[in-house]
Amino acid sequence: MSIQRDHTLVTEIDACVERICNLGCGRVYRVIELIERGKDVPEIKDINTELHQSVLRELKTIMAVYDARDGGASCKIPKIPSPDQ
Repeated sequence: MSIQRDHTLVTEIDACVERICNLGCGRVYRVIELIERGKDVPEIKDINTELHQSVLRELKTIMAVYDARDGGASCKIPKIPSPDQ
């Protein structure tokens, strides 16, 4: 039944997001950046490629709370320039 399958996908995404968040906000920001750049990300290598964008959306939603704080996130790391810049 599609409801069960959808629930399984949500659970898989949530589990992946939780594992990434447990690594700390600095790593979360780095994972977001790497996914956006289409780079290999060890933390998501074990989930279906089609779910990578869902994980990205969830991570960005979570980190938006930190970004909305006065002064922004204290753990935000500087962007690394891409090799082609």
